[in-house]
This record gives sequence, C-alpha cells and structure tokens, in this order.
Amino acid sequence: MNYLIKTKTALKTFFNSISFSRGAYSLIDPNQSQKEGLRYSQSFSAFRHIRLKLCYFFLLAAYCSCSFLSLFFSTVFQLSKPLIGILLSVSPFVGLISSPFWSIIADRYDAHRKIMISCTTCVAFVYLSLPFTGKYFGFGGLFINLVIYSLFDGGVLPLLDNLTMNVLYRKGDSTEFGRQRLFGTISYGILIATIGFLIDRFNSLYVMFFAFGFLMGLFLLVLYSTPERDFKIDHHDELITDNIDLDQIGSTSNETLTQIVDAKNDMVTAPPSFMKAILKLITKPRLLLFLFVFLLTRTVKLSTSTFLYVFLSEDLKADASLMGLSTFVGVTLEVLVFYYGKHILDFTFPEVIIIGGGILTTLRASLYAFFGTSMNPWLSLPIELLQGLEYGLVKPASLEIVLQQSPPKLRGTALGILAATEYLSTALGQIIGGILYGHFGSVKMFLYSSWIGILAIIIYIVGLSMQKKRFYLY
Repeated sequence: MNYLIKTKTALKTFFNSISFSRGAYSLIDPNQSQKEGLRYSQSFSAFRHIRLKLCYFFLLAAYCSCSFLSLFFSTVFQLSKPLIGILLSVSPFVGLISSPFWSIIADRYDAHRKIMISCTTCVAFVYLSLPFTGKYFGFGGLFINLVIYSLFDGGVLPLLDNLTMNVLYRKGDSTEFGRQRLFGTISYGILIATIGFLIDRFNSLYVMFFAFGFLMGLFLLVLYSTPERDFKIDHHDELITDNIDLDQIGSTSNETLTQIVDAKNDMVTAPPSFMKAILKLITKPRLLLFLFVFLLTRTVKLSTSTFLYVFLSEDLKADASLMGLSTFVGVTLEVLVFYYGKHILDFTFPEVIIIGGGILTTLRASLYAFFGTSMNPWLSLPIELLQGLEYGLVKPASLEIVLQQSPPKLRGTALGILAATEYLSTALGQIIGGILYGHFGSVKMFLYSSWIGILAIIIYIVGLSMQKKRFYLY
C-alpha cells in the first residue's frame, strides 16, 4: 500500500512539473503547476476564447448578406450592370483609407473597444438604410450610402483581428488564430445558403436586411460583454521593444548582445512620437517586402475568383449548382486548414507558408489557363480546393508576420495596414482581371495572372535572401 501511495505521489509530482507550450514539453516552476493545470484543463472542458469565436461567427454571417447586393440593386432598383459595378467598387477603395485610419486612431488613444462598438453600430444603421436611400435618392443616394458604410466598416474586422491577437498573445496561443477565424467561415457558408433559401421562400430580397440587422445585433451583444482588459495590451508586452527585428535571426551572440544593450539604453530615453513610430513601422524593409508580395498574390487570387463564375457559365456552360458546389468544397477545406493550421505555424516559419500560398494561388490560375475552354467543368471542384487551402494557410501566417514586425502598441495599426493592402488587392484584382478578360478572353486572363504570381514568388524569395545576406555582412 505504501508503495502504491509513493508511486502515485511521484507520478503526480512529475506531471505537475510539465506544461505544454506550442506543442512541446517544457519544465516549469512547480509553483505554477496548479495555474497551468487549470488553464489546460479548461481548454479541453469547454470552448476556449468563446467570445472570439462568437464574434467571428456573427460578424461573418452578417457580411454574407452583402453577397446579394448586386442582385438587390438589379432587381429592386433596376440599375444597369456598369452602375452596379461602380457601387460594388466603392468598398475596396474606401476601405483602403478607412481601415488604417481607424486602426491608427484606436492605437493612438487606446480606444479599440469604443471604436469597434461605435463603428459596428453605424455600419448596421447605414446598411439598413440602403432600401430607403435607393428609393428616394436613386443612384447618388446609394453611392453616398455605401461610401459612409465603407468608412465605418474599416473599423470593425481589422480591430476584431487585433482583439483576437491581443487575447491569444496574452494566453500564449498566438498560433491559434485560425481556430477562432474558422467559425466565421462556417457561419458564412451556412448563412449564405440559409439567406438564399429564405429569399426564395418569402420571395423577397429584403430578407437580407433583416438577417444583417439581427446578426449585427448579436455581434454587438458579444462585443459589449467582452471585458475592457481584453482590448488592452498586456503589461509584459509593453516592455518588449522594437529594436531587435526578426531580420536578425541567425546573428552571432555578440551582435545579439549588442542589440539587447541598445534596447536597454533606449528604454531609459524618451519614446519616439506616435507618428514617428508609425513611420518606422511602415518603412521596415521586411514588412514592405511582404506587403508588396501579398498585394501581388492576392491580386492574382481576386482576378481569378472574380471572373471564375463568368468563365464557368459562359465558356464551360456550367449550371449554378456546380458553381455553388465549387465554392463549397473550397470553404470546407478552408475550415479544416484553419483548425489544423496551428500545427503548421508551429512547425515552420510564416514566410515559408506565404511562399507556399503564392505557389497555390499561381497553380490555381495556371490550371484554368492550361485546361482552357475545353475543360470539363467538374474539374473546377479539385482546383478550387487549392483556394481553400491557400486562404486557410496564408491568413494566420500573414497576421503572424505583420505582428512580428510591429511593436505591441501598434498592433492595431499594423493590422489596419494589412487590411488596406487586402482592399487594394481586391480593387486591383477586379480591375486588372476585367481588363485582361475583356481584351484577351478568359484563358489569357488566367495565364497572365499566373505570370504575376510567379513574379511575386521570385521577388519574395530573392528579397528574403538579400535581407539575410545584408544582415550577415554586418
């Protein structure tokens, strides 16, 4: 009996001295064992970060109603296709300005929660006023309405990403972003089908506005219930300076020691002004290189996605069910990759994932160009799996790269800049894709887009190599 008691005590002591950190075993202070044990028991007994999951679920579900805007403008207001195109192009161009604007203001005045709630409320009211402004003010009213909507919308999703990363960094789960974001993908897939069914059931496009208002209301309730501390930067993070860049990985110990001494000296000097800190952030060579390559690869992706349905319906004579199925398979894989992507981020560097994502995007466009108009439309299903795989990998990796390059107090600003790059790539993808499609046809559009993707991959690999060599010279 004494032997069993001693064995049980020894095993308990051993397991209490072990914690799981980023998928590996590491010894910790036994005094922290109870705290760590409680933390990880909670992770298996219930959803972790449930508020973050609900935020993405309700917000992305609300956004899916925007997919029916073109149909609403065409059916209810009888607008021509060029006018509809102008209205739909408002969001990416305005978002190019509004996303970094709200992020900078939030970081400058530490008002992330207030700005998120205010912008979300304004977005809901402005979007719900679309039928009224269209009825009484026509195209001009709709245009102004969408400009105002896009101005406030820039302060919602980028700051939600910032909130998510703040919470995950504080908990030591920075690679688990995908496991929060996948709930938005799930809700988008479910609700877009549900709203379409309800529109057919009630024979009214106004269902999309009821759905948007209801889901945005639920999103606001979750935001209100989120503690103020979740929006704040952890005090430990505030002590982390921005003097040691990731460009310096692989440096000698003397160089690293010098940087640490410099960082210590800088901490006793007055911190730079807020605008100087932003200027330093946006002029980092490594960050600029990533944003440029990210812009190119997303332009390729958006030009392919924007005109994919046109290619399938007009050139391949595919029916609507096949088009919907092609999107469904991509979203399904995207959910799986979001869930398991944490292990990939733990295993490799985010830059490697960005290169892999660029290859997947280029391969997708290349396959459509290779098979051309003689392609069996059912081949679009396996090809669209590449899109889901790419997005599930690249989204968390891009956040990781941007946040690694930004100081803690400028995380919101950095994510706003990333969102602005996404908006710009959306606009460029639609414009460039439209020009190429109109002048050269679908096949050449896919081909030329793939060339842009190849160029982006080469630029990124060469740029990273040059930065590494430049560091070793010093």
